[in-house]
Amino acid sequence: ERLSYADLDARANRLAHYLIGQGVDRNSLVGVATERSVALVVALYAIQKAGAAYVPVDPDHPRARQQQVLTDAGMDLLLTHDAVIESLPAPAGLSVINLDQLDLADQPASIPDVGIHPEQRAYVIYTSGSTGKPKGVANTHAALFNRLKWMQAAYELGEDDTVLQKTPYSFDVSVWEFFWPLMVGARLVVAQPGDHRDPARLVDQIQRESVTTVHFVPSMLSAFMTQDDLTGCDTLRRVICSGEALPKDLQDETLRRLPRATLYNLYGPTEAAIDVTHWTCGQDDRSTRTTVPIGRPIANLQIHVLDDRLNPQPVGVPGELYIGGAGLAQGYHGQPDLTAERFVPSPFANGERLYRSGDLARWCRDGTLEYLGRLDHQIKLRGLRIELGEIEAVLRESAGVMDAVVIARNDQLIGYVQGTGIETDALKASLKNHLPDYMVPAHLMVLERFPLSANGKLNRKALPAPEMDTVGYEAPQTDIEQTLSRLWQEVLGVERVGRQDNFFALGGHSLLGVTLVHRIRKALHRTLPLSVLFESGSLAGLADVLQSIPADEAPPLRVHDRGQLAPQSFAQQRLWFLAQLEPESSAYHLPGGLDLQGRLNE
Repeated sequence: ERLSYADLDARANRLAHYLIGQGVDRNSLVGVATERSVALVVALYAIQKAGAAYVPVDPDHPRARQQQVLTDAGMDLLLTHDAVIESLPAPAGLSVINLDQLDLADQPASIPDVGIHPEQRAYVIYTSGSTGKPKGVANTHAALFNRLKWMQAAYELGEDDTVLQKTPYSFDVSVWEFFWPLMVGARLVVAQPGDHRDPARLVDQIQRESVTTVHFVPSMLSAFMTQDDLTGCDTLRRVICSGEALPKDLQDETLRRLPRATLYNLYGPTEAAIDVTHWTCGQDDRSTRTTVPIGRPIANLQIHVLDDRLNPQPVGVPGELYIGGAGLAQGYHGQPDLTAERFVPSPFANGERLYRSGDLARWCRDGTLEYLGRLDHQIKLRGLRIELGEIEAVLRESAGVMDAVVIARNDQLIGYVQGTGIETDALKASLKNHLPDYMVPAHLMVLERFPLSANGKLNRKALPAPEMDTVGYEAPQTDIEQTLSRLWQEVLGVERVGRQDNFFALGGHSLLGVTLVHRIRKALHRTLPLSVLFESGSLAGLADVLQSIPADEAPPLRVHDRGQLAPQSFAQQRLWFLAQLEPESSAYHLPGGLDLQGRLNE
């Protein structure tokens, strides 16, 4: 479906007038539970036009999680559509509007006459909470407008640009994806539901729609870089990263493989409007860094690195990162005590607040910020913020569990429980009923007692590594099964994989699935949709699916004009460099290298 600006405006205006007729005003919260679609875009704009704030209710989250959001938010009504309405656990008394069944023909297409104060809420997005329940962060129009105006001034999106909207709308990055392009006359392309997990489909959509601007969390950018051919992505001009630390080698690979694009690294918590610092990649020649700087504050934001007494830390000394200025959220919806705990009075300006991020950072000599990790048990896993305490709280409520602890190791969550009569399969099933899939530990272990340090505290480093159990091992039989078994071993880092083993039970997740699909294409010459991996279950089941998929045809040869130079590969560049050092040598192996800083006396 394709809409002009006039079509979108008219549809959003009609829905906004309807919402106003239902009693929606500047104090209202309107829930949205839809799959990614044009209807979703219309709904978000209509809610803003009606003067209300929107609350995402993610259809991909389990019912218990949806119910917590629906109950806690106290929303005035809920907008949804046919695709998800039957699965929603809407509380009694909540007005649920099915957009697919709503006739708005009699509503005016004119802009509603609604005054919006800058300090009104624009949206409330729920994030992981350490108490066992998600917490809603309320952000204002003023904070959001400041963020979007800065982004336009910094990155200059134009009418010939196309932005790909692929981030789940329960994640705050989606806010700029939805609203920035349509503020400046650019084109918005909304990815199909589920496509944000599949790099091959993203490559196809970027090429088909001539996308110029796209966002990735670094772990998904890494998966995107597994694609052999990115020549179809040469329309990209801006690749924006945020959500987790960006490794320098990933930065370098992206700049090399997408030479026409500029790579930006942004940082910001949900408690401020999307992002608070920015960095343009490739302008840092200090190769000793293993991660990319998070840069400097955006317009009208202040960043402080403080000790535990709120004293500024000197350059190079780690401290907690505090955020102040125009981007701060109102606070946590319905939780004044938690708001007061995290949004503290500023010691630098009377009447202003600072947000305690819980992130560890330090100033560098060049005035940039370096992100160093977390000060608490909150983590970022594949770009998603997770309070480990929320998972632990759900585990402790399970039958037979006396205590629980969750750690993150090797990009996986591992849960440990102490108690009696505990069945890990039942425990994992219970977790899936209460938490999104990305918060369910890949491994659960039952311990008689937790290891303690000399002072009686939990010794997290002494927790045992998970046991990779392959009970009932059945050896792979066919050639495809044997190849798959080898690939699973490589991707998952396990010693043995049998016919009945499950990829996700052995610790796999969607991004490792992307890697596996890529290796399957290389080893077996078959292109496998990522969704099939989720549906196939066992190794034997996946082998049966692959057996029915015809082998990929060899790609056509590309004719190259002899009058043009083909771009050199890294190996060719390396050989040229060696040839300059030792012209008579036939060596082609580079055993080591030195990175030199400062002026070089050749």
